[in-house]
Amino acid sequence: MTALDEFLLEPREDRLASLAPVIPALLRKPFLTEETEPELFRAARAREDDLRQWFHATLGWRVRISNLGRYVRLFKRRHQPPQDRSCLPREGAGKISVLVLTLLCLIAEQLWRRPEITFGDLQREVIRTCAAESGAGRLPAFQVVTQAGEPRAKAEQHRRAFVDACELLREWGFITSDGPLTAAGTDAGNDIVITCNPERLNDLLAAPAISQLQIDLSQPHTHVAKLCEDQAALPDHASENQRDLQRRHRALRAVIDDAVVPLGGDGIEATYLASPGGRRQAVQAAMVAGLTCVVRRDLWLTADSGRRSTDLDFPQPHSIPGQAALLIVQWLNTGGAPQPLTEDACQAVIAEAKADQPEWAKSFRSNAALQTLTQEALASLVAAGILIRTSDRPPAWTTTGAHGHWRVRVATPDRRGELPLTDDALFDQDGKHEQVH
Repeated sequence: MTALDEFLLEPREDRLASLAPVIPALLRKPFLTEETEPELFRAARAREDDLRQWFHATLGWRVRISNLGRYVRLFKRRHQPPQDRSCLPREGAGKISVLVLTLLCLIAEQLWRRPEITFGDLQREVIRTCAAESGAGRLPAFQVVTQAGEPRAKAEQHRRAFVDACELLREWGFITSDGPLTAAGTDAGNDIVITCNPERLNDLLAAPAISQLQIDLSQPHTHVAKLCEDQAALPDHASENQRDLQRRHRALRAVIDDAVVPLGGDGIEATYLASPGGRRQAVQAAMVAGLTCVVRRDLWLTADSGRRSTDLDFPQPHSIPGQAALLIVQWLNTGGAPQPLTEDACQAVIAEAKADQPEWAKSFRSNAALQTLTQEALASLVAAGILIRTSDRPPAWTTTGAHGHWRVRVATPDRRGELPLTDDALFDQDGKHEQVH
């Protein structure tokens, strides 16, 4: 047994006790700074060797602790990254648009060259870069001033996206400013000075030069494989210990990072988690990460009721999209849903519920609004591991079996009463839902 196996299988309580808050925090937000999380930063520094070893032994991920830059960075990579998640989660917000992410990369590139720059100069440099590449379709046509014949809303959207990209960098601790960025979108705010931390910026994958990343911009489908070369399939001459280590890393990454891991089939994750040793290691890793596991014959569910390791919040019975998602779960539990699922079939389920209770989802009257509601509901079910997207054109999904974990009860209003359904709600006001154990 190697030293890493001993660390994973027989952890000392006193060794991991001080890391208990740090590991979930890094899984939730892979970039922690001293100014935003001073206690977590001190705890990470005090046991940095154990912290690095735990992530390396358990998940095969690298942790960097910078005393000079005063931050902790988890390089969280997977050979098959989840497609439904934003790469930069933001508190209280949904997925980040492609435009904002593109502008964030362009801003990081400019800050790498000029660590201190005014908001106006930064914006002009990005406009100039986009203008040179937009003709070939390599970058979007970025304009913050309304052009002749174009709607004003487009320029406003671009200004807002630029501010959002700067705000993301500020929230993560990469940049500071001598004024509010939200006011910098106006001409009067263009003199706001933005200062970046070069060392922190160097650990943002969007910032280093392309020559450092060694990727081909014209071949985006190769980027994940290039950045995750350490997770590629092993050569034929690899030892059995190397193969065991890779199987363990892939399986434990899935348990720690995904809400549901289907155990059917002959995949690496399913095979490893079906073994007694793999199950024991996965449960131990989840406990250290502050997660709770429900193990069934056909699937492995991971829950984070305290939301210490993830931003995932399911179910959401008080929101209309959350209620729509639960309607689809209820439909799946009846056994009448076709396989694979289509968007039209799911939209029909939601439309039927709305027809039965017209006071529900009153703001979603048109077909276009119902389609948007259906798409939001499906996205939440994919994030919760209940559905897996199997096709893009046309869009189609298949179930993982996790829908059987939930028993949904729809609140039926008394139509004989005089009081209408309040708060646009379909489910019980206390958000009751039951888990099947």
